[in-house]
Amino acid sequence: MKKPHCRQKKPLFFIAFLALSLLCGPAFATPDHAEKTRQGCIICHEAEEGETLSDRGLSYLFSGYTWPPPENAKAFLNIKNPLRSIIGFFHILFAITWFGTIIYVHIILKPAYASSGLPKSEVRLGVVSMGVLGITGALLTLSRINGLDVLFDTRWGILLLIKIAFYLFLVSSAVFVLTYIKPRLLIKEKATGKPANGVYNAQTLEVFDGKSGNPAYIAYKGQVHDLSGLAKWKGGIHFKHLAGKDLTEELKRAPHGAEKLENLKVMGSYDPLVAAQKTFAQKLFYFLAYINLAVVFVTLFVIAMWRWGI
Repeated sequence: MKKPHCRQKKPLFFIAFLALSLLCGPAFATPDHAEKTRQGCIICHEAEEGETLSDRGLSYLFSGYTWPPPENAKAFLNIKNPLRSIIGFFHILFAITWFGTIIYVHIILKPAYASSGLPKSEVRLGVVSMGVLGITGALLTLSRINGLDVLFDTRWGILLLIKIAFYLFLVSSAVFVLTYIKPRLLIKEKATGKPANGVYNAQTLEVFDGKSGNPAYIAYKGQVHDLSGLAKWKGGIHFKHLAGKDLTEELKRAPHGAEKLENLKVMGSYDPLVAAQKTFAQKLFYFLAYINLAVVFVTLFVIAMWRWGI
């Protein structure tokens, strides 16, 4: 079965990538804070038009934007620019990469793209993204709060906790997929007989590949033939021909005709258009895929509330 051809869809990925990048707002204070506190900007800034925060402005920041802020509050970690900006850059970069990949794969390619096995490149990208997000997110959080009460007693902190909870859910889901579901996506179901309706498709036929004790079947012009008793098909292979496949086109180029199949037992019919029945692992993979997609959109909404408020 051919893998989906994705070259035509790259522009859509970059559109999603750009759209996500627009969701990342600036980290400095805005006039909204002055409106909420009913204080002038000079209260928190060293200059009326400047971006440098005074000690009181830093206390306001570290307290989760609670007014009046505690006096001379200090964050758990003292990370200054340009290091803070570099950490923030990688946090945003890998957040966009991870969420952009999830949205692109789940909406454009569909979960069927990976239902027979997760692509190694996307697994590596996801693992790296989750790791970088966890590390940079922890550093940025510790550089923005001066106590755990900020996370539980302020709107800013509660939304941050919700965002962290969604991140941990996505990470847990990824670990479950990689450790439990992924190995089972690669395991073919043991052949126990022909399909109940006697109609084979590409998925059900490929199980009968003549290997590991499985019978050797091939399809030819809509019929499935049993080759298990033929010495020339030992191990499910005859020259370059493989059992478990539709050999209608290949036999046209063979030195012999279809008369070799006349005395073979017909096991059923073959229709490549018959929908394949999903395994339990595939059904679970589809379910988690769309749950994760929903969590991504909810997380983006929480980020919007956290950054700009509603």
